[in-house]
Amino acid sequence: NYNEIEMGKASFTMGLFGITEGAIPFAAQDPLRIIPANIIGAMVAAVIAALGGVGDRVAHGGPIVAVLGGIDKVVIFFIAVIIGSLVTAALVLVLKKRSPIVATAGGPDASIETTENTGHADATTNTDASQTQLIHKNTTMIITQPMTRDEAIEHMVSNLDKHGYVKDKAILTQDIFAREAESTTALGMNIAMPHAKSAGIKEPVVSVLKNNEGVTWESLDGTVPQIVFLITVPEHSHDMHLKTLQNLSRHLMDDAKREALLQSETEDVLYQHMIEIMK
Repeated sequence: NYNEIEMGKASFTMGLFGITEGAIPFAAQDPLRIIPANIIGAMVAAVIAALGGVGDRVAHGGPIVAVLGGIDKVVIFFIAVIIGSLVTAALVLVLKKRSPIVATAGGPDASIETTENTGHADATTNTDASQTQLIHKNTTMIITQPMTRDEAIEHMVSNLDKHGYVKDKAILTQDIFAREAESTTALGMNIAMPHAKSAGIKEPVVSVLKNNEGVTWESLDGTVPQIVFLITVPEHSHDMHLKTLQNLSRHLMDDAKREALLQSETEDVLYQHMIEIMK
């Protein structure tokens, strides 16, 4: 359905930047089919890459990293990814279970729909509808002076704490930097998306910081982040931060939307652009 297609687009976008969390919502919806298919597909790709002598010089991968020179033997890398993806897709289709069919009130000749797909559509729609509730004026800010990555994150956490969103500032900060230590969340195109699921935050919230001078941050494409999205959700929020990452990633691939954020001159304008993006 439409929502699954949109989620797929977002996960593909996240995959280009090496953000593997994008696959989790799919696995969570149908683990017995998705997880084995992905494991086998990944194994096939890994064997092809190993036999072809593919090397990765950075702590994270993805097509963007490959074309930027972080991976040796790029052609074999892409061959491995394509074959592994085809194997995964084929296994998903082979393992696909038949969904129970529910007849509509129109009788046996009327159109039919699956209860499984209807449930997923409703859940996704409700989640998408709540995305704008994560954005607040008091967590949308513009800073004029240069900042480092740590300064930007600490400033955003302090602002969250100031406005009552934080339960434990130290724990929240620790969890954000722990995720950052795994791999950079500066995705390129002047965008960074640090994120964390933490016991230190009271409710799901997205902080937005625009820095006119740019934030010193190790970025996948070498650009300096000028827009930082800090996505924080409580520990019990399941996959909300993943869906938020997907939604943002999908919209930020649109040059016009991304440029509108970068050109925002006031916090009110930045906030309005964010509301439009998160709809």
